[in-house]
Amino acid sequence: MRSSGTTAIRTTTCGWSSPTSTAPTPICCWSAAHHKTGQWTAGVDPFVKLEQWARANFPSAGEVVRRWSGQVQEPDDYMAYIGRAPTAGENVFVITGDSGMGLTHGSLGGIIVTDLIMGRSNRWAQYFEPSRKTVNRDLVSENANVVKQYTDWISPGQVKESSAIAPGHGAVMREGLSKVAVYKDEQGGVHKCSAVCTHLGCIVQWNPFERSWDCPCHGSRFDPRGRVLMGPAISDLKRLES
Repeated sequence: MRSSGTTAIRTTTCGWSSPTSTAPTPICCWSAAHHKTGQWTAGVDPFVKLEQWARANFPSAGEVVRRWSGQVQEPDDYMAYIGRAPTAGENVFVITGDSGMGLTHGSLGGIIVTDLIMGRSNRWAQYFEPSRKTVNRDLVSENANVVKQYTDWISPGQVKESSAIAPGHGAVMREGLSKVAVYKDEQGGVHKCSAVCTHLGCIVQWNPFERSWDCPCHGSRFDPRGRVLMGPAISDLKRLES
């Protein structure tokens, strides 16, 4: 899964605005600075990188008013999964793996799934069949990347004591044989959860930009106290005594 940062910045038409104008100020949105969910270059803030690019290319840009990341499902062959869910019942259908093209696939998926439900043939259905199998360089590379993430089980913690964590932030600590996701709230309270993702057991990482626990293997995300925000995980991180 890939994360894409988006920054919304107030701007002015033709590079100027009237101080007495009551008209709404235009908002421009830029999206880039992609990285794998739970994986990013140390010391590089994707939002800062995106803002720097925006200001260099659009000098009239004003203040940043919003920023957020969106997760993009990216199949290894870059084709969405549209059709009957392979591991569910005959009447369960999926439209996913949109690679950031949800509007396009929403329309296309509606056409394909409607035809499948009605028992009609559809010439596009074979290309988006969810049960298709592909073996290519990207598939091998992505699975090797997932396997690499499991080495976090044997690595040391990011900090040794919770006192090293700044308020409003988190870090992974080692306690014996276990990895613990430790979050310190703004008041200094310490909250501990198991750092093991409830999907397939990877070790989550603290996302300092959005203050969440992100799984580097399959993209699940949890809030600072371990509550699931986004799948494929459907269960919260296990709470531990602080």
